[in-house]
Amino acid sequence: MALTTRLRSVLSDARERAGGGDAATPDDPAAGDESPPEPTTGLFECSACGTVYVAEEKSTCSSCDEPVEEVSATLSRE
Repeated sequence: MALTTRLRSVLSDARERAGGGDAATPDDPAAGDESPPEPTTGLFECSACGTVYVAEEKSTCSSCDEPVEEVSATLSRE
């Protein structure tokens, strides 16, 4: 399964569990004219085993001890 498909699935599931959907609520800081804060974490993927991590810093895979690479956190529409 492609990384973007897996990420889209995880993000959609998290949004549903939070009861969020796509609509902004008055308590949502992104609802105003302000831009949402930049994320402080990155996405890292192990090309050897396919494990994906969300972390501030990551250099090796916890599953197989191979190096990980930072990947784009932006999902493109297919």
